[in-house]
Amino acid sequence: MYSSIISVVAVSLMYVSLAGASAGDRSWFHQKCVRNCYTANCSNVDAFLQKQPYHLQLLHWNCIDECKYECMWSTVDAFRRDGSGVPQFHGKWPFVRILGIQEPASTLFSILNGLSHLGLVRFRSQVSKSTPLYYVWHGAAVVAVNAWTWSTVFHTRDTDFTEKMDYFFAFSIVLYNVFIFSCRILGTKVKWRPCLVSVTLLLIYVQHIYYLAFIKFDYGYNMKMNLGIGAVNMVGWLIWCAMTYKKQRYVWKCAAVVVGINALLLLELFDFPPFWWALDAHALWHAGTAPLGLLWYSFIIDDSLYLKQREEDMALKLD
Repeated sequence: MYSSIISVVAVSLMYVSLAGASAGDRSWFHQKCVRNCYTANCSNVDAFLQKQPYHLQLLHWNCIDECKYECMWSTVDAFRRDGSGVPQFHGKWPFVRILGIQEPASTLFSILNGLSHLGLVRFRSQVSKSTPLYYVWHGAAVVAVNAWTWSTVFHTRDTDFTEKMDYFFAFSIVLYNVFIFSCRILGTKVKWRPCLVSVTLLLIYVQHIYYLAFIKFDYGYNMKMNLGIGAVNMVGWLIWCAMTYKKQRYVWKCAAVVVGINALLLLELFDFPPFWWALDAHALWHAGTAPLGLLWYSFIIDDSLYLKQREEDMALKLD
């Protein structure tokens, strides 16, 4: 499921990177405002820190960051007075900051997406440890929670480091979902099959991260990798659902999640200024994906119970 999610993230972040500088931060008004603010307030760091609230210091909002934030709103007012609409800044809409959190709505919904993996508790209560893919699904939860944690951190405070962590661990979900699909199709009893797939995917991951971290942080390359692998995984699940639906009616849940996530992609295509300076298309997309996580866990519980029952039926036939 989450391979499609991360593909959308890759697309949206690519547009951020291509935008680089946007109308707001390129404007003469904004640049002059930042220069004047910096001259007036940033010459004495100790004095600035004494006035700055602790929670902003904790999130590393330095003096120039504060100037850019305050001047962003002055620039928005200037643009609106001129009838020019709401501008973007560095490829992003202006968001109201709450307790130092840069994108409060996206942060909240990233947390909810992470919490959706509490479905693992229900999974563990209904599925026995001897069930095929039992620990594979545990691994999926760990990988996803880690990625959503970094998504939360990134939306809380956008820095070069948090951006890279968000990208790196988002890609880990994409590849792990390929691993899950291969295990579901090939099984895990013949150990060399999942081992071969996992080693191959691990090499792809290491190569990808090495390239982004040490050679070039290439947004376009990252997007192509996420979209390519995510699309293959998505098509694979949908074909599998179509082929197994007659015997396994519950697979509609899997198909619904995959289709639902891709339908939410429309929110990213029709971007708009944030409602109440908090809810933009990306935040609403995060809000939409959180409940789909609950449906996904319902699917994996049903599928695990089916696999366990099939395994027991085969054992009885052999006896």
